Amino acid sequence: MTNEERALHELVYQLESSWNAGDGDAFASLFAEDADVIHILGGTYNGREAFRASLHMLFGTIYKGSTSHYRVQKIKFLRPDIAIVFMRQHLEFGEGAAVDELDARPTIVAEKIDDKWRIVALQVTRISEVGAPKG
Repeated sequence: MTNEERALHELVYQLESSWNAGDGDAFASLFAEDADVIHILGGTYNGREAFRASLHMLFGTIYKGSTSHYRVQKIKFLRPDIAIVFMRQHLEFGEGAAVDELDARPTIVAEKIDDKWRIVALQVTRISEVGAPKG
């Protein structure tokens, strides 16, 4: 694994740990100022501040106390300073007997900005029964 791949794995680890801490500020800080996000239901957020505000709402409501686990599946470098990171995500949310789970395939476009990897685009696609690969 190269140093840049390690750095991108660390970025994904930081996403996971800030999500699991319910820390919308830390999660959003990993994004570029002009980042674009397409969430699991297809809605969009343009810019880090809009996304940060949505995270505060989500961590206070539906995703309060949720846990997310990310696994990097593949990293593809388009240039030395731009990479696509393909992941798998398992999310558990809800309370008591009403805990729900879902699996998704987040895809990140990351750019090295001022010597630090930042997310410039994120799209999260839910894995449904239809079209989900076996295993």
